[in-house]
Amino acid sequence: MACDRKLLLLLLLISVCVEVKADRRGPFLSVNHGDFEYRNVEYGATFQRAPLSSSDNEIFHLVLFNTTPNAYTLAIVMGVRFKSIMRVVWTANRNHPVSDNATLEFTTTGNLVLSDADGTLVWSTNTSNKGAVQIELGADGNLVMYDKKNETVWQSFDYPSDTLMIGQSLKIAKVKKLVSRISEKNGAEGPYSLVMEAGGFALYASFPRPVPYWTVSYFDVDRNKLLDPTHTCKQPLGSITFVSEQNGLLFDGFHQLLEMSLANLTAPRKWRSSQLCDITPYESWRFGLNAFKIDPALSFLRLDWDGNLRAYTFTASTDGNMWDITYERFDCKAGPVDGCGPPRKCGSFGLCEDGNCVACPHPDGLKGWSNKCAPPQLPTCKTSNASLDFYKVVGAEHFSNKYVAGIGKIKVGECRSRCLRDCKCAAFFYWEESSTCFLTQTLDTLQQLGNTTHLAFIKYVTRV
Repeated sequence: MACDRKLLLLLLLISVCVEVKADRRGPFLSVNHGDFEYRNVEYGATFQRAPLSSSDNEIFHLVLFNTTPNAYTLAIVMGVRFKSIMRVVWTANRNHPVSDNATLEFTTTGNLVLSDADGTLVWSTNTSNKGAVQIELGADGNLVMYDKKNETVWQSFDYPSDTLMIGQSLKIAKVKKLVSRISEKNGAEGPYSLVMEAGGFALYASFPRPVPYWTVSYFDVDRNKLLDPTHTCKQPLGSITFVSEQNGLLFDGFHQLLEMSLANLTAPRKWRSSQLCDITPYESWRFGLNAFKIDPALSFLRLDWDGNLRAYTFTASTDGNMWDITYERFDCKAGPVDGCGPPRKCGSFGLCEDGNCVACPHPDGLKGWSNKCAPPQLPTCKTSNASLDFYKVVGAEHFSNKYVAGIGKIKVGECRSRCLRDCKCAAFFYWEESSTCFLTQTLDTLQQLGNTTHLAFIKYVTRV
């Protein structure tokens, strides 16, 4: 059995690494009806196949898939039919699903159009009369439209949703962020995003205001200081690409990384600093993810619905589903900080330690945590008669504290007063060793990292 799986993987890797002529199609019309394909699809989805697959190896498929009845999303799925889980790597109309009898048409004017059953236009490539005559789903998972000169008119790689395939990029002139799903069952845009900034990239949680929970800086030795307004350089990033390549440090090995390349242009003035960086155009910096003994050609990087950034790789070393999670930014096994990194690890409120939700902070002290743990109910900004106070949690950190600029140097009393005056402030955090103050409008998961000079003060109502 193991030998069969190794042979299957070898054939798949060969099909990706050599030039494979995928099927190109001219104009077509496909109607979303008929029997479902009940394959092993993630999120518990079913799907209807559109008339495009990625050549004879059929690793990639263009489909209309649904996780709830009568709500379909045009998507590219990745996997070997009957052999592995089919994973979703690109979506077109994630915020506007279509129904049964919707149509997908590659028109004679060169436009790929998704219309609902009543004829309503839901999504298109917006390429009418731009010369596209053929469409192809390539062996790399890229859906490409070509003109008569074999030049690209449109490609799905320019419009990532929550996923980057190998060789796919975020670009300054195109899509500059990945956005998670809301949940496993709801594929609409969720609260988490990976955003390409002028000098690196950041993960944000929007509940609803975007707050960073992890950053990587191109220019600064301290990679956490991406959002420090004093360090950003004149020349911004032009792209961030998910790369797999041979590792010179490991015999016959490979590694995956995010390659950040500078743009050949000048950044907007708001992105500049007084001290410009001595870096030339097209120079790049790489953030390593993992290493392999074999070529992880069948991989993708995804910002998942829970806010975790993961790499998925098709391998022959796992169980029957043949997929491994080969990178996980917030891995409980990696240590206490990473294990408590996801903003809603403990739901809307809770104290996390060593990757576990250990307590529910309360005015009377720390109580046992459950999924019913919730932050204090505070009055709206229109309510002014309530009496407010704070209760203290020693050693607790907000997930964003190390990635945002605090207010300093000020005394704890001034920090308290600022939060009281701000009707949107839910809590303040104070670092005694540096006299730094942090205000936050949302609480979510607090991290217990054992530093007793870092204090959390949670606002609550003492009298209505």
